[in-house]
Amino acid sequence: MFKALGALLVIYTVYAAVEGKVFAKSGVRGRTVHRDESPVYFWIVVGIYAALAIALLTVF
Repeated sequence: MFKALGALLVIYTVYAAVEGKVFAKSGVRGRTVHRDESPVYFWIVVGIYAALAIALLTVF
């Protein structure tokens, strides 16, 4: 099950990097971060999702 979640997260991470927008969950709510509006925060979120995907595929 964790491998499937990791694979889906890899797909979402690649999709977000290509599209230029990613959903960042924060607390109860979240927001969509656009690469054009805040590039540093966008790449931080993409990096965190990528690290989580790698962890799901390898550790669990």
